Amino acid sequence: MPPGIADRIVVIEGDITKQKMDAIVNAANPSLMGGGGVDGAIHRAAGPELLKECRGLGGCRTGEAKITWGYRLFARFVIHTVGPVWKGGNAGEDELLESCYRNSLALAELGNLHTIAFPAISTGAYGFPLERAARIAITTVLRFITYHPAIEKVVLVCHGNAAYDLYRDIMEGEISSNRDYGMAQALFSHLSMIEMTHSIRFRNRIEIVKALAPAVKNDTYALSAGISLNTWVAMAGVQGEVTVPREILDRIRESLGPSSTV
Repeated sequence: MPPGIADRIVVIEGDITKQKMDAIVNAANPSLMGGGGVDGAIHRAAGPELLKECRGLGGCRTGEAKITWGYRLFARFVIHTVGPVWKGGNAGEDELLESCYRNSLALAELGNLHTIAFPAISTGAYGFPLERAARIAITTVLRFITYHPAIEKVVLVCHGNAAYDLYRDIMEGEISSNRDYGMAQALFSHLSMIEMTHSIRFRNRIEIVKALAPAVKNDTYALSAGISLNTWVAMAGVQGEVTVPREILDRIRESLGPSSTV
């Protein structure tokens, strides 16, 4: 298991309204006016102030996300996302569910929130098959946190032991096959060292890591990439906010040898 990943994505069985996070995610309906299941539980726990704020949001489309205060919840914020209704699997349900997780995480990052908890979106009254939904949830979260270190912890909250066991089994399999995670974290560490050494800030940190990670096979390759980036910074004489050009990233990636398609 790549170092640190077990601290950043956790599966639990419990009550999402009790999670002490920067944000919890509400599996909302398009009106955002509350409902049954997780939606109703969150509204009840947050109090009437949540419904009042939701009235001013103009609803939410499937796959998208909006944010409110958490009011009486343990979480400071609620991110409301509308999952897809299961229609047999050929109506874009997978892509819409993936968007729910990705847009919620992006909204959390934009709001400088570092910890977030998700329910099993769309697996209740909306009928999305649990195993299929769990795999989408886990793979989407893993892809996101690999390249977005600002998200420090994601908790996937399951209802019941059967769901918990299923999520745990899927997560263990996905983590064991996720080679890019460890290499991406090593590259982020090298970027931070370069920024500190030269008193700069890379504007395109995520683009840099996504471009190089597929060619980084181990820590030695990560170090080599870091040295190449450091050399470019020193020779270019850049200052302040720095964007590494794509051609430089391509050159460094090529110097590391053959890699998967970027």
